Amino acid sequence: MALDPVLQQLIDQLPTVPPGPVDYPSLRQQAAAMIPLIVGPEGRIEVASVEDRQIEAGGETVPLRIYRPATEAVGTLHYIHGGGWAIGDLDTVDHTVRRLCRDLSMVVVASSYRLAPENPFPAAFDDSLAAARWVSANRADLGGEAAPAVIAGDSAGGNLAAAICLAMRDAAQGVRPFDAQLLLYPAVDLGVSEDDYHSRVRDADPTLRRASLEICVSDYAAGADATDPRLSPIKAPDLSDLPSALTVVLSVDPLRDEAVAYADRLRDAGVASEILEFDNLTHGFVHFAGLIPAAADATNVVTARLRALLTAC
Repeated sequence: MALDPVLQQLIDQLPTVPPGPVDYPSLRQQAAAMIPLIVGPEGRIEVASVEDRQIEAGGETVPLRIYRPATEAVGTLHYIHGGGWAIGDLDTVDHTVRRLCRDLSMVVVASSYRLAPENPFPAAFDDSLAAARWVSANRADLGGEAAPAVIAGDSAGGNLAAAICLAMRDAAQGVRPFDAQLLLYPAVDLGVSEDDYHSRVRDADPTLRRASLEICVSDYAAGADATDPRLSPIKAPDLSDLPSALTVVLSVDPLRDEAVAYADRLRDAGVASEILEFDNLTHGFVHFAGLIPAAADATNVVTARLRALLTAC
C-alpha cells in the first residue's frame, strides 16, 4: 500500500541525508528547526502544567519534564525520545508528549539523555534507567500510587524502554516495575547483520534508510558487545515477567521485523503482548500527528489500544 499522500508530500520536501559519516551537529540543528513546522497549525496542545526538573545519577545530571493533564490523572507515563541515540531532547518531543498527556489523561514524565557519539553506550541507557527509577519511585506524587504506570519510547527510545524493563526486572532493588511498555517502532536488535531481517533488506522507508540506521547503531554501540540486552533486548535469554507490551510497527520500516520478533518472543514467554501495524505511514509518525491527519488517526488508535491494554493489566 502506498504511503499517505499528505505524508508523502512532506517527505518530498525534507532534506536528504548525504552518504558517509553523519554530521550530527547539523542534524540536531535541522531537527530543532523543523519543530515549528511539524507541531502543526493548531500549535502546541495545552496541558495543566509543565515542570522542568533535574535528577542526579552516577555523577551525571538527567533532565526531566513533567506534564500534568487538565483532567484527573489516571496514571503515569515515562516517555523516552528517539533520534538514533544521537539527536533529540525534551524540546523536540514536547508537542508529542503534550498530546499523550491530554489523550491518555496521564501525568507524563519525559526524560532525555547524553547523546552519542560524544557519549556512547551505556550513557543513554544509564541516564534513562535513572529517570525510570525516579518515575517509579515517585508514582504517588505523579499519576497516583495505585494507578498504572507505563514506560514508552519511540525508535531509539523504544530500545531504551525495552532494555530498562529488563534491567528493572533483574535489579531486585525494591523499585516497583512498570505495568506496561509502549514500544513505538523500536530498535531491539543492534547486533543484526544486513540480511537477518527482510525489512532491513527491503530498505523501503524513505525517512529511515538502512545505511543511516547502521551508522547510528555503530556510533552508539561504539564496539560494545551487541548481544548485551542493554543494547539488544531481543538477545536476553529470558523475557518472562516483563510488563505488558504494545509494540507499534510500520510496514515499510527497516526495524519492523525485529520489533515483531521481539513482540512474539514476549508473548511466547507469557507476557501480554500486542502488535499494532500501519502500512501507510513511516518511522516517526507520532511526531507528525499535529500536521498529518493520517498520523493523528494512527496515534489515536495507539492511545486507544494502550488504554485497553492497561484495563487488562
